[in-house]
Amino acid sequence: MTISAHPAPSPARWSAWLLPHAWVALYWLAFLLVLEPGNIQRASQAGQVLSLPHETIRILVASLLGATVTSAVQALAGRFPLHGPGRGRHLLIHAAGAAGLALALVLASCLLAAWVFAGRWLPSWDEIRDQLVGNFTLLMFALAALTALVHANLQRKAPAVSPVRPEAPAPVRELPALTHVEVKRRGQLVSLPLSEVDWIESQGNYVALHVGQEQHLLRDTVSRFAERLDSRRFLRIHRGVIVAVDRVRAVEPLTNSDTLLHLTRGGPLRASRSYAAAVRELAAQLCREPVTKES
Repeated sequence: MTISAHPAPSPARWSAWLLPHAWVALYWLAFLLVLEPGNIQRASQAGQVLSLPHETIRILVASLLGATVTSAVQALAGRFPLHGPGRGRHLLIHAAGAAGLALALVLASCLLAAWVFAGRWLPSWDEIRDQLVGNFTLLMFALAALTALVHANLQRKAPAVSPVRPEAPAPVRELPALTHVEVKRRGQLVSLPLSEVDWIESQGNYVALHVGQEQHLLRDTVSRFAERLDSRRFLRIHRGVIVAVDRVRAVEPLTNSDTLLHLTRGGPLRASRSYAAAVRELAAQLCREPVTKES
């Protein structure tokens, strides 16, 4: 048993393709019937009598021929919509597409007329010129109206887009400030109270906790570690240095706008001008403390 690599189209696909082509064929049939009285009148004025069978065949064939542009018009309407940004450019593309389709329809009709009614393989240049002069503008108008109908149908079928409401940001859950950290002391893992830390500095991918003469390393960045500290007890004075506020005994201004912090244990530490505002507030606090104690 042979199995085809290309399965036959389903009835639903055939229906989806055939239905719009049938509607477009009816559209062209109505369009040609509207123009037929004018054709009969012009033929009568020229002393010609149009045969009913001849005209019936011509109109039916022309309607079916017009239906062949359905897929092209649908593709242009879907790719270049006449609403939204770029409407002007899309309108020019539709005009160029309509001109090309109108030219193709004129040439195809001339070929069919030569085969069916004249028994010739090719039409003459005079016949093509006459058809272009007489029908090109009408075809452009008919194609423009067909494009407008296709756009209206696409707009009708387009699903309604509800305005997107921005989602409320999830509440940020703040972690409690660190009070202890686990460090190794003499080969054993112990819990170190941060109240014993004098100052903290960055050492590459580690932070060093200075406790008197001791130093303990934690694998972390100073910025991430600073976020977990109690801001009332620790102050960042440099890109890579944090100091315990209660260890600062004096603040000494320097000539280059930096400051020097003298600690009760260790130091001194240099504070950069980027953190001058926080250091000035600390200095003002140190100036008020003796007065508070006396009172």
